[in-house]
Amino acid sequence: MSTRTVTAGGRTLELVAEPPRTSLTDDAHTLWGFNVQVREGDQVLAVKTCFVGRVSVQARHPEALQGTAEDIAAVVHAMAFDKIEEGLAGGEVDDALVFA
Repeated sequence: MSTRTVTAGGRTLELVAEPPRTSLTDDAHTLWGFNVQVREGDQVLAVKTCFVGRVSVQARHPEALQGTAEDIAAVVHAMAFDKIEEGLAGGEVDDALVFA
């Protein structure tokens, strides 16, 4: 499970991502989806449902598409964490859809 600790609004929060699920296709995967819990201590403050598309990965981390499933998971989680952290800095501590 992938995690990241962030500070937003004077609070220390932990982002905890589920393993990514892929689009159903026989071709190259075009979309990964997963939930990220925003936690403060043991309390879940929000659940962010995240979607990361192949085009975004290709543009930012093309090497990940040639790697293992773990390589792709690390990249899509990092991309979602970046987007969530940006929202948390703006005070968005609620359930939401996140497109990274």
